[in-house]
Amino acid sequence: MGKSTILFIFENAYLNNIFVEAASCVNASKLFCLQNFTVEKVKKNNLNILVTDNLSLTKMVNQDIKPDCIFLVNESNQASSNLKISSEVININIPFKMSDIYQRIENYLMQIDINSKRIIKYGNFTYDPSTRKLMNQSMFLRLTEKESQIFTCLMENTNLYITKKDLLNKVWSYGDGIDTHTLETHIYALRKKIESILNIKDLIMFEEKKGYYINKAIL
Repeated sequence: MGKSTILFIFENAYLNNIFVEAASCVNASKLFCLQNFTVEKVKKNNLNILVTDNLSLTKMVNQDIKPDCIFLVNESNQASSNLKISSEVININIPFKMSDIYQRIENYLMQIDINSKRIIKYGNFTYDPSTRKLMNQSMFLRLTEKESQIFTCLMENTNLYITKKDLLNKVWSYGDGIDTHTLETHIYALRKKIESILNIKDLIMFEEKKGYYINKAIL
């Protein structure tokens, strides 16, 4: 795995100075280097991973900028669930140590490297679990974390029916308050995304007493 460039964008001057100083440490990480950036430049670049603060994140959401992963240095120490974000968000609360941030970024990059070897190709589709992107020849969509887990399970078992019970166990591990309605809601949303963006209807099917399956007849 080559060395990755991680962009950082901060409206908060104090946080920006911390990361500017960190970026000057050439040997901070063997897996990545840090580069200062601005929201205005983001749309001109293929943005994958960045480190940012709440205000910069809000600006990017308002401009419909969608990086694959955001390391959010969270000044309020509260989750960003009130923002509609399709990106994976990893919260970093204040106070923090730069060494901890380095470690979390390295762990994420290593996981991407592992997941990249699990790219699923089937029919006209390619699915990359590391970025949660489902693609055909001309379009792509990015799934949420739960949608990705559901879809990966189905795509890795295209010759099998997957019961609601098995999906609940694999995706939620029977977490508190999770029932079949939650699963059905996520699959409904997943079907709608695939139909509206990729123009594919009935890719995920359900058969009573057997479970969910991938409809290979349309691929």
